Amino acid sequence: MTLPQDIIVEQIFLRVPPDDPARLLRGALVCKHWARLLAHRDFRRRYDERHGGLPPLLGFFANKISTDGVARFVPTLAFSPALRHDGYRAHDARHGRVLLNRIMGGGSGASHALAVWDPVTDDHQSLPLFPWPPHQQLNSWNAAVLCASSSCYGHHLDCRPGHFLVAFVGMDAKEMFARVYSSESAAWGNVTSARLPGSHFHDKLPGALARNAIYFVLGLEHGMVKYDLATGKLSLVAVPETLTLDGWRLMTTEDGGLGFAELNLHSTLTLWSMVDEGRWAVSRAIDLTDRLPVIALAVSSCMVAFADIAGVIFLRTTDGLYTYDLKTEQSILVMDNDFYGIIPYASFYTPVLRVATTCEGSASTS
Repeated sequence: MTLPQDIIVEQIFLRVPPDDPARLLRGALVCKHWARLLAHRDFRRRYDERHGGLPPLLGFFANKISTDGVARFVPTLAFSPALRHDGYRAHDARHGRVLLNRIMGGGSGASHALAVWDPVTDDHQSLPLFPWPPHQQLNSWNAAVLCASSSCYGHHLDCRPGHFLVAFVGMDAKEMFARVYSSESAAWGNVTSARLPGSHFHDKLPGALARNAIYFVLGLEHGMVKYDLATGKLSLVAVPETLTLDGWRLMTTEDGGLGFAELNLHSTLTLWSMVDEGRWAVSRAIDLTDRLPVIALAVSSCMVAFADIAGVIFLRTTDGLYTYDLKTEQSILVMDNDFYGIIPYASFYTPVLRVATTCEGSASTS
């Protein structure tokens, strides 16, 4: 039975903004009962619903050049995961999880090339090696992690305790092929393939989830590959021919559709959305000329990542890496240029999770 005092406490903490998780931690440290109350799944669900189901940007993973691509987490809020995954680089992040790719030869555990990690709970699961058919030689690949629950699509307010999927799309000299790993069965599913044109994937660019499909950018060609998670079908999607490879990044639109963000040489950020298969329309155009430091608008600057949920773009400049928040119009220099890939990480973070775990088995009162 929920006590009236518990309801009052919960209503107070439900009003804590998601970008200030330290307040929840301080509340959890008051007593064990509060810690368990704030760590309960029902509170986390109500908290996520109250704040619109849009998790804050907790930080980003930078695959650093100086460490042979091994990832380093750079926080934007009061959150710092226990990054103990030596030899891994961050490949993708979605629904509170990060897909890690082991740098081959980077340690004794190189038998698992991919792993999925939840930075908030520190839950880590290595994936079994992809069982390649004997006639296939992998030339290029890309992969994405996502929640396994179809009922979560579009919201994902409480999918952390559930299962996840990893969609893997690769190509050899003749065809493209795809396979999905399920954490529920702890196994890779059947292979689907298609003879589609393409030389390689741009593996530094994470994919985008739109509706029930994953999209990956092709390297030299103009376009992307669509992998339908329901049918297993692979197909090509065209993009406007005016795009340059380093000038745009995939995104998920507010209504769950496919889009991309483009930054041109005139410092205009254009948000596009797909209105039909291969047909695109501009949904928003933002002139950044007076909103960013002059150094960030140099010709040599380029957009390296876009956190669509948070509305934050990442710009590589001669001065270092800048973030620009489309909502607050605030720009911040966050690190130097010692990176070759940026993976934004957004998630609801309730720091009392670990505090409450240490209280399990203790008396119910403080």
